Amino acid sequence: MQELVGRLTALDPEASETLKVVAYFDVLVAGGVGLQALLRGAAVLSGTVAGASDGRRTHRIGPDGGRPADGAGPADPRPGWPTRTTSTGRVWLERDGSPHANDAMVIERLALAVELVEARRPGHRDGALETALDAARGVEERRVALSRLRLDPARVVRAVAHPVAHRVAYPVAYQAEAAPSTIVATANGLVRAVVLGGDADVSGPAGVGVPLRADELPQSFRTAVLALRLLPGSDAVVDAAALGILLAAIGVLEPVAAEQPDVVALARLDARARAVLDELAAAESVRAAAAVLGMHHSTLQARHDALTKDLGYDPRSLDGRARFRLARLLLRLAED
Repeated sequence: MQELVGRLTALDPEASETLKVVAYFDVLVAGGVGLQALLRGAAVLSGTVAGASDGRRTHRIGPDGGRPADGAGPADPRPGWPTRTTSTGRVWLERDGSPHANDAMVIERLALAVELVEARRPGHRDGALETALDAARGVEERRVALSRLRLDPARVVRAVAHPVAHRVAYPVAYQAEAAPSTIVATANGLVRAVVLGGDADVSGPAGVGVPLRADELPQSFRTAVLALRLLPGSDAVVDAAALGILLAAIGVLEPVAAEQPDVVALARLDARARAVLDELAAAESVRAAAAVLGMHHSTLQARHDALTKDLGYDPRSLDGRARFRLARLLLRLAED
């Protein structure tokens, strides 16, 4: 573990300590390590004892990589220790006094890594969900996983993708019906996946997949991850189904999004110019947009004319609105 920390420092001595912590745990998870190795890593990074409990057993590892001299120690974290809950219990750092600069990031990444490792454990309920979401698994294998989750393969459900640090807290009524969750490693990083049935309200930030049969969850999850990447803000919710035909266009153009001329034109503009364009394309008139933006009508009209030249089309025309909307969404993917 100490060797890995040394390699990360040698590779980029100017990288922030936060990035080193993230990279450290990513390497451990990718290597398929178990709970003991994760705790050892957290202890080395923090310089203090790291612990975990699932309510039945407690595990503790010291910064030297071995078990602490005081034996089993506390079964639960003491007040004031950096602590995080996981799907199976809690993890903590046995830090008395003032926390160190990276304690919050270490404990956060430790909790996420433990959840992911637990989800991969054979026979674990969340492991079944990971299988049900995996497009590489066969239909029959996914249906077996659904049976372990007590989900009817023919039932219409929605996959929801949250940022991995988002703590899911759906009402018990939905959990009893369908709300299993797990952490999934995707091509765009770790994502917290949830499966919802019915009309459950979704809390942001989140991407909501198209509603499909439970045995088609991989497709719903794919659209949920895509919708998550299209979020315009930190607390927003994007419903893939609400995108309609735009969803199909985005899916096709995603690999070459950054190369599209309309996207390139938008990328050249600053955030303020894009915000002005957002309002111009959405408002009924330039005067209405000016009122929302707090600008004089004539000033915004001049700004509109200049931006039209920059884009090569009028974002307020019928075709222009469609071009701008698609380009705006593709830009979010390109900048992801």
